[in-house]
Amino acid sequence: MQAITCAQIKRYAAEYGFSAAYCFPPEAEDRAPEGIQTLVLLAREYTPGGRLTDRFYPASNAAYHEVKRMAERISDETGVKAERLSELKMKPMCRRHPAFGTGKNTLNYLPGIGSRFCMELIGLCAPVESEECAAYDGLSLDCGTCDRCERVCPGGAISAEGFTKERCIRYYMMSGRVMPDELRGHVGLRKGACGIIGCDLCQRVCPANAKKETQRTEDDDFTLAELLDCDRETLARFAALYGKNYAVKNRIIAQALLTAANNGRAEYLERIRRLEDNPSALVAEYARWARKKLEEKG
Repeated sequence: MQAITCAQIKRYAAEYGFSAAYCFPPEAEDRAPEGIQTLVLLAREYTPGGRLTDRFYPASNAAYHEVKRMAERISDETGVKAERLSELKMKPMCRRHPAFGTGKNTLNYLPGIGSRFCMELIGLCAPVESEECAAYDGLSLDCGTCDRCERVCPGGAISAEGFTKERCIRYYMMSGRVMPDELRGHVGLRKGACGIIGCDLCQRVCPANAKKETQRTEDDDFTLAELLDCDRETLARFAALYGKNYAVKNRIIAQALLTAANNGRAEYLERIRRLEDNPSALVAEYARWARKKLEEKG
């Protein structure tokens, strides 16, 4: 049987832009495919930012492409079959792994990085000796009586009772679901959720992310006008940057409508009125809401 070590895996991970790699045998609840003897959980750090699209998403898309190349290279160079595992749930793996902490917002945390990372998973058809690592320092994520994330969440999704996804703005963004009225007004504002995808408010205020917050940038890859039009070229660039699954024209336009209204962009009013007759029920609903809000602002 071919052999590979955790140290080798970590070297590959670093070459493909991953900040950390953890090797461990699968457990029954992981539901790993037959033949998989080792799971490799990979974390890719990113710098927070963006007002229209959260910077998590280009980082996640880059990680998706890099992990496939990494798996192919491991297979070619070591003879150990490696494959990207897309269907397995990684959060439960993190919660049982000593290197990770878990916040009230249900997100996973790593020392020095906080929650600012995306994850990928590789399965290996060979055993790898698990590497001992220090347990996550509880003081780095001492939620205790801290309720910053609870207080900042626009929908009240985080509470002492737990996390309620139906109250989270991100649950509706780019999903095709119609966002409740009480959440729409928080989209696209400087101190609100992102305009198109991503609400990281609970991460922004978390003390464990304080260091990363000093690096925040507001740079965006698109203008609001481009996203309202969402022509073929814009859609293609959106897919290349954030992944094909998010490049859904009507959903992008719908989010852009909320952002335009919340920022008082009256110059788009005629365009918004025309979209009230859009075949997409989501676009039409958000266009009516946006038009009414802009008219009320006068």
